[in-house]
Amino acid sequence: MDLPVCPRGHESLKVVRDGAQKRGGRERQRYRCVLPDGSYHRFVGSVSHTRGGGKHCDECDQALPVDGGPVAPWRGRYLVKEVAAALWAVAGGASYTDAALRVRRRAWGDDGADRRAETTVVSGQTVADWLDRYGPAVAAPHAEESWPETVVLDSTRFLYRDSFTGRQHQLFSVLAAWGYPAGSSRGRLWLLRAYPLQDAPTWQQFLAELPGRPQLVVIDRDYGAIGGVQRRWGYGARGVPIHLCEHHLYENGKAALVKGGHTAFGDPLQAALAKALQSPEGWDAFHTLASEAGGEPQKWADYWNKRMRVQTKRRASIPEHYANGAVEAPLEEVKRVLAQRRWTFRNAARMNQLLELVRIRYNHAANEGDFAAALRSQLNEAPRPARAVAADPRLPGRRVSASSLRAWMPQQPARHQRWAPAAKMTAGASTNSSSSGRTASAAKTTRAPRRRVTPRGPSPRPGA
Repeated sequence: MDLPVCPRGHESLKVVRDGAQKRGGRERQRYRCVLPDGSYHRFVGSVSHTRGGGKHCDECDQALPVDGGPVAPWRGRYLVKEVAAALWAVAGGASYTDAALRVRRRAWGDDGADRRAETTVVSGQTVADWLDRYGPAVAAPHAEESWPETVVLDSTRFLYRDSFTGRQHQLFSVLAAWGYPAGSSRGRLWLLRAYPLQDAPTWQQFLAELPGRPQLVVIDRDYGAIGGVQRRWGYGARGVPIHLCEHHLYENGKAALVKGGHTAFGDPLQAALAKALQSPEGWDAFHTLASEAGGEPQKWADYWNKRMRVQTKRRASIPEHYANGAVEAPLEEVKRVLAQRRWTFRNAARMNQLLELVRIRYNHAANEGDFAAALRSQLNEAPRPARAVAADPRLPGRRVSASSLRAWMPQQPARHQRWAPAAKMTAGASTNSSSSGRTASAAKTTRAPRRRVTPRGPSPRPGA
């Protein structure tokens, strides 16, 4: 096994093995860098190997060399494969605490307190920190580079109901994009991001995550998404064509026919609606029958007449993707992963990193071994992890930070911060205020007066 290079960049005379470092619960191979002047220093490497003497590989069952055990991150308490297992678990829906419990049991056993280091963190914050530090490394090989030919957009909201007031608030929303590359009939989940809102500026920010310009966008009549597409890629003939989901249009049209009493088998309006969204001729035939029938069918057909004439006319010239059903299943998976603990998510960057791992696992683009390989490669390329503190300014006029996932909601002030309404100045008070500054300051106060509490005397002793 090749010996590592000095992480300090020294022109070493030689690098030799120098015993084991036993701190951290696992013995790790330690090395000595000897300089030409005879001085030396010890190191364990950016990816430190645990001691493998007397042990065997779990995969091939071969004996491990003395310095060839499983690797661990620099100054890390757990192995690379254990970190990758935790990231894979949270991508599948496990909470940070559950993933940490699995890793601890895998590393130390059910009762491994005697071998576990005292500094080992036993909460889910350990896995959350791994997601911040190592999540980008395992997700980078599977990141999308640009928008494909067809993009299907949809979103889902995560709500919270206040049990005291009964009001419902939005915690955050998850925006999703399903992509179809050119010439492909099977797409994949292209992008997942969490934002406080899902309005047009938010969708514009979401679409600006990747470069490129698709040839078609399919949406389910989401005005926020439509506005975001127009803001990002233009309006009218210069913009990207927006195709409304034909499945939802058909369901809404069918509901209008049922409401109008057209429920019989073989009804002409039902048959015409099935072909209305496929060609201009089909829409003209349906619109004529709906106008003759009157009522709810006529109202629905007149409402969509202008839009459907444009959409059916260009339908033959766009890619053959006409509905947004493909993106609904991934959003259901996102709900399964996040819904039960939606109140606990507040860090926007960490949430988006978690969603990126969820996207990779949903697409079957990687497995736990791929996560470990990517993490090992990243650790070898970056000898010393940098601890950077990002600026997190407050949003203008709001009490939340720029990295907060939550939309700002008016909060009830704390009891000790509540103020009484300003007292109205009487005529007498205004007259006396000119002669006494103390009276004027008392009249201008807006704070509720404090009630004086007379101290109680000592209680009499029994029998006194």
